[in-house]
Amino acid sequence: MGSDFDKFHLNLLEVNDNPTSSQAPGAFPATRWTLVREAATSDPAALTELCKDYWFPLYCYARRLRDNQADAEDLTQSFFAHLLSKDGLQKAEQDRGKLRSFLIRSLQNFAIDEWRHAKRFKRGGFAQIVSIDAQEAEERYLSEPVEKLTPEVAFDRAWASQLLEDVLNKLSQSYHQAGKGPIFEKLREQLVPGGTQQPYALAAAELGMSEPAVRIAAFKLRNRYRDLLKQTIAQTVSNETEVEEELAHLRAAFVN
Repeated sequence: MGSDFDKFHLNLLEVNDNPTSSQAPGAFPATRWTLVREAATSDPAALTELCKDYWFPLYCYARRLRDNQADAEDLTQSFFAHLLSKDGLQKAEQDRGKLRSFLIRSLQNFAIDEWRHAKRFKRGGFAQIVSIDAQEAEERYLSEPVEKLTPEVAFDRAWASQLLEDVLNKLSQSYHQAGKGPIFEKLREQLVPGGTQQPYALAAAELGMSEPAVRIAAFKLRNRYRDLLKQTIAQTVSNETEVEEELAHLRAAFVN
């Protein structure tokens, strides 16, 4: 049996096609490869976003390879510096495909072939470019059940966790900006099938809405979440056909 942590993430990654989905057919967002290219030109905003999005998954992989936090931090920092160099960018342009696959393969090669000869940054040197809370990453790493995982599975789980966190943050932000924050906060449990969900009648009373209206709101929330999840995954792959493949791969990381 998987842990509650595993079940929670599996449920959030359970996405069934819905004919009423609001995503336009053929709509495919700009990929995160654009972000990689912009970061490689030392664009501060792109560099910050790239590190924010992918530092933790890459750190988890490095942490499973290295015996201690400091060495894992150094490996992750050095890899980011390599990735943002001309050579790293050239490889990114040549590979394309799934960003997750590119990053993990690049870090694997870097750790095997280049780590022994790479010039180490002073600890904290990379943080002068963007602010990275390495201690927070370590605490998060220790809080998740990764001790028996391979570096590759630890990376995939951290990648999925970060992706889901980003999706929920985007969803929350969109609801709050539309003045529907209370609806999101009250109904967010509806996004996790089988989770602890408040009865619709009680939610309706607390929100000052009718029960049918709350049911419709929950339906719309699930649809919006489904769209955002697929859109976010689509940004990390090359075409629409890879979205379902990526979802299946990430789900597999939480199946023991």
